[in-house]
Amino acid sequence: MKKMIEVISVNEACKILAEYGYSITPQKLRLGLTQGVYPFGDAIQFRQWDFDIYKHLLLKWIRERATTSEDEEMV
Repeated sequence: MKKMIEVISVNEACKILAEYGYSITPQKLRLGLTQGVYPFGDAIQFRQWDFDIYKHLLLKWIRERATTSEDEEMV
């Protein structure tokens, strides 16, 4: 099976994050990528900034931070 690198846009990443309860604006996500805050993408500056968000790493980042109903019962 051939592996592929799936790259998504900043707007798509914001939508996925919102589905998991993490509200973030595209501007904040872009700033976080340029500052190295979010490890699931790259920011490269040409004349303008260009952003690559790796869907696999984004979903891994979400899984590492997501809570479950069991977590809520412990509070």
